[in-house]
Amino acid sequence: MSTSHAEHDHGHGSANGDHVPHVLPFKVYIATFATLLFLTVVTVAASYVDIGHTGNLIVALLIATIKASVVALIFMHLKWDHKFHGIIFVSALLFLAVFIGITMSDTEFRGEAEAIEAKNPVDLKDPFKAQRTGDIAIPKEAAAPAAAGSAAPAAGSAAPAAVPAKH
Repeated sequence: MSTSHAEHDHGHGSANGDHVPHVLPFKVYIATFATLLFLTVVTVAASYVDIGHTGNLIVALLIATIKASVVALIFMHLKWDHKFHGIIFVSALLFLAVFIGITMSDTEFRGEAEAIEAKNPVDLKDPFKAQRTGDIAIPKEAAAPAAAGSAAPAAGSAAPAAVPAKH
């Protein structure tokens, strides 16, 4: 009861759920190796070209995406699998692009708050003792006029004790 392989549907869409791995010719693996090697040379060559920080980032991500797609199509057999699995793969790449984009947009505004906080430090032991004027906290000591007299501590007043370092 021998039947030819063509009569059996061993693909991923078979009704009996049978799954037979794809056996690829050796030349496909050599072509994939050559493609990945070529793209690696392109990556190294692109690193020597200065097209600006954003341009270099876009080129590097584009080349890496192409290399990852080649690996997924050939070694993960997405080229021969259900199209739905390809849609899942592309959707994952799109979500990754969105998350990287959101993160990269955050880097544009880093360091702005630190300059304001350096001018107006907050007392960590009592953060609400400062007076609020607009969006900038002004410590009460700076807002109150300086007391008349010497800036030196009065006689008999104790100097603040040193706070031991926490390890």
